[in-house]
Amino acid sequence: MKFLIDEMFPPHVARDLRELGHDAVHVTEVGLAATSDPVVAAFARTEHRAIVTENVVDYAAERDVALVFVLKKNLPPGRPHGAALVSVLDDWARTDPAPYLGPHWPG
Repeated sequence: MKFLIDEMFPPHVARDLRELGHDAVHVTEVGLAATSDPVVAAFARTEHRAIVTENVVDYAAERDVALVFVLKKNLPPGRPHGAALVSVLDDWARTDPAPYLGPHWPG
């Protein structure tokens, strides 16, 4: 699974996922900081990456890209958001390594 972590999540999420063996990049690492959502989605399509975002409304119409919607308020309690997100994404990617295009709600 290839992840593209959107900017509302900290950049270390991508690094931590890479340390666990996942192919993950943060939007800031690929020059997409403060870029419009359609441009981010186009990059994800080209790279065959699943976008990890909280922006349900902004990406809801996208159908030809895998979208991983994670709301911070739904992350497991007791850890900083970044660490909890890494855990959720790692578990999800191991159980669903080839997600279909469209929305996903792991966790």
